[in-house]
Amino acid sequence: MLRRMTVAAVWSTTLAGAILLLAAGGLVFRSLFGTAGFALVFIGLALDVVVFASVGAILAFRRPGNVVGGVLMAGGLLIVLTFLGFILGAALTTVRGVDDPLAGLVSLLGALGIDPALIVAGPLLALLFPDGRLPGPRWRWPAGAIFAALAIGSILIVLRAGPVGDSLGTNPFGVTGVPWLEAVAPVGETLHATALVAALLLALAAVVVRFRRSRDTEREQLKWFVGANLLVVLFLFLSLADGATDPTPFDLLAVCSLSLPPIAVGIAILRYRLYEIDRLISRTIGWTIVTGVLVAVFAGAVIALQAALSGITQGQTLAVAGSTLVAFALFQPVRRRIQSAVDRRFDRSRYDGERTAAAFAERVRDEMDLARLGSALVATADDAVRPTSAGVWLRVGPEVRR
Repeated sequence: MLRRMTVAAVWSTTLAGAILLLAAGGLVFRSLFGTAGFALVFIGLALDVVVFASVGAILAFRRPGNVVGGVLMAGGLLIVLTFLGFILGAALTTVRGVDDPLAGLVSLLGALGIDPALIVAGPLLALLFPDGRLPGPRWRWPAGAIFAALAIGSILIVLRAGPVGDSLGTNPFGVTGVPWLEAVAPVGETLHATALVAALLLALAAVVVRFRRSRDTEREQLKWFVGANLLVVLFLFLSLADGATDPTPFDLLAVCSLSLPPIAVGIAILRYRLYEIDRLISRTIGWTIVTGVLVAVFAGAVIALQAALSGITQGQTLAVAGSTLVAFALFQPVRRRIQSAVDRRFDRSRYDGERTAAAFAERVRDEMDLARLGSALVATADDAVRPTSAGVWLRVGPEVRR
């Protein structure tokens, strides 16, 4: 009962923090930069926090022995505290001055939380997914070293004198007059950054090791997790590649995509539609290849038709229209062939239960011969689950014995 109350309290606190983050972020950035565009980014960030906390709470209730739910909830709470620290610290510093103790304290909260929030919400989740334990006993030493670096770096950041950061307040706990401490205090941020990089590398190694060792259910769980993180990387790349200074739709997609890993973790651990990941992967790869092929065909046809029609017309209308018709005519045949090849690669055509059941029903709909019916049943079972051997035994009734 106490554990359930604790989970509910943490979830409620995080949800309230997400609402405050959305309101404060939009108001502060509008007052500081004169634009409300950043409000969209904070909508996505608040959504991420709610997803982290909600999925974590569900896992904490449904899988109490798995610490992954607690990690998700801790990640959501740390994200809220960190961004509220930066936002409110900047606002208080602007209103009350750099030397205001409250502005410095709130700013320090953001500076201390940014790297731990990233580590808990990302690498630590990867290290413990899906069973809530490290891949092996030997992984305790590097994990312990990373958390030791975080702890030492946090202490040095707390003791470092001066402003916490640009547009932020002065550290109220900073120690001055101690030469050796002033010399080593700047190392705190370096230790935090080193711990973050080391945690990312360790998490990547843990996922690779787990995937190589995994079989059946655990491998499908890892596919969900890896697929969600690859989408996050893709959206972040698109967000950084546009080079825009103001928020763009790619920035909003990148921020909202951070909700995908916790959703994938929830599906994987609760095993809700777990085996649908193979279908999603095959469809994604299939449509990506089809799109690439048709774009290449369209571009090639445009160039070829322009060259062929250059003596007849100077415009591009006929070339574009002809290329569009060619691409349209090729769409269905290309899609069927490519999707069939991708399905065979992932073996989805044999493991698709609906397709197998429909094919079996069509085959035996008008079948009256028991021998042929038994053969069809054995063939369907062989296609679906690949048994080492299969057979059909028919019970003989009394009327047959007579």
